[in-house]
Amino acid sequence: MNDTQQKYIGWFLIILLFASYITINNIVFLKINQQKSDDNIKVLTENIDELKMVLEVNQSRTEKRIFDLKRSQHTQCEQGDNNSRCKNLVKLLLLVVKMKNSLLREAKFDNHINSIKPLISELDDLEIENAMNELENLKEINTLRELKLSFEKTINTIYYNKSTLSKKIISNWIKVDDRNDPLRIKFAEIEESINDNDWQSIATIIGDLAHPEFKPWLNKLNVFIAASKNISTIYHHLLQYIS
Repeated sequence: MNDTQQKYIGWFLIILLFASYITINNIVFLKINQQKSDDNIKVLTENIDELKMVLEVNQSRTEKRIFDLKRSQHTQCEQGDNNSRCKNLVKLLLLVVKMKNSLLREAKFDNHINSIKPLISELDDLEIENAMNELENLKEINTLRELKLSFEKTINTIYYNKSTLSKKIISNWIKVDDRNDPLRIKFAEIEESINDNDWQSIATIIGDLAHPEFKPWLNKLNVFIAASKNISTIYHHLLQYIS
């Protein structure tokens, strides 16, 4: 073996050791983040359970109000009031509640717009009709769950594009979701504001999402907010007919 071959082998070994060093460091870094993620997932799970309890309480209250509505309207109908109007009002409120719940809790939006429109026309309520028209004009309404999945994909795309070649290679085998990541924290804040109907806070939070990759997601979020606002408008106006 001549000197040139020895030099090539030497440089090859140096490069190999350097690459191994980078790979090991990345793996250690990812493992540490994985441990942090496990701890944060536990906290996140507890927060999700708490959120579910809040939603279930609100759901129970809504169901109670609908039950009271059914009972009161049934009494009125038996007393000779407009039987058809009574039944349609109950049906209408139930359909709106289904849409509202699907937007926050289901995998897909439970669209009942075509069933609701004829019932709304009987009420002759301009506020409800305007809200329904705006809701009908919205395209591809995503649920909160769909928004979360889309947000995760956007984050992964951003970080993949910014990562080094070695990290890109490793990411094909190891996936780590760092819950302390600033962007993921922002989505948690957005999610909390959505459940509080705090649209002003959402506008402030998304102002920091400057990456161009977020533009399609922000469009989906704006459609979601518009749908949520209009469904809430219809819902709260319908509750006025209970009293």
